[in-house]
Amino acid sequence: MLSETEIKQHLKQAFWDVNYSVEELYAVFTKETTQINAMTLERIYVRLLECYSWYKIINIVPQEQLLEMIGENIIKKLRFEQLKTRYRNVRELLQFSIISITG
Repeated sequence: MLSETEIKQHLKQAFWDVNYSVEELYAVFTKETTQINAMTLERIYVRLLECYSWYKIINIVPQEQLLEMIGENIIKKLRFEQLKTRYRNVRELLQFSIISITG
């Protein structure tokens, strides 16, 4: 997992085109607040999935949030079909590995 400073840097890079401070983005990302104006955690997840590789994402997003991040409600908001397919496959693999470990 990356440091707070590194996560903020990635949020800043991913959201270069919006009028939110990195502190506001980080507050939503860490669930300190549910949303700021139109910025929600869902919107942050979508942008991260569209901007970064999965390998970068697993360093940015806490492990306990990964399945939430690639839930169907998030995936269906992705703009590119290739990404939708990729993250549905990732979700299936993660869910299978969790069941295999616990079952």
